[in-house]
Amino acid sequence: LQRLGRSMFSKQWYQRRVRGDTKKTYQDGRVVYQFLKDGITQTQRPDGSETTLFPTGQEETKKPDGSIHIKYPDNSTKITYSNGEEKSVYNDGTVVTVDRTGQKLILLPNGQREVHTASFKRREYPDGTTKTVFNDGRQETVHSNGRIRKKDAKGNLVSDVVLNKAGGVVVDYLNRRAA
Repeated sequence: LQRLGRSMFSKQWYQRRVRGDTKKTYQDGRVVYQFLKDGITQTQRPDGSETTLFPTGQEETKKPDGSIHIKYPDNSTKITYSNGEEKSVYNDGTVVTVDRTGQKLILLPNGQREVHTASFKRREYPDGTTKTVFNDGRQETVHSNGRIRKKDAKGNLVSDVVLNKAGGVVVDYLNRRAA
């Protein structure tokens, strides 16, 4: 500890340390640390929250409830909740949420959705079409008109049919026949 003083104008206490780091204590209860070598500023508030500002412009706030809020220089944000859930919002409008089980939901600005689970990844299109890739490599595409295409893990087409509303096969493209 090099020096302890009080600023006459801002009514704050400050400490200047040997490395040039400073600690300022304000009357409202805030404590601000400035780490000269790293260019990092850390603010502790009376409510228990703590904000760290990095030289890159990234700002990270730890809340008393255990959540962490991060704002990146490109204005993207990420919140990690104390229960393990996460939510990220990117500057293009993409929103990614991850629940406690690890299931990920991606909402794209064009209206498409992606669902990632332990057993598959699925893209859902605004017209109702879905494309699913299973962990073993199998693929299934269900079109909004009832057409269903299935491929095995090697990418070979194993089924290509159109179903009616009752679930019966109307056209079997793979075997070239209509029902």
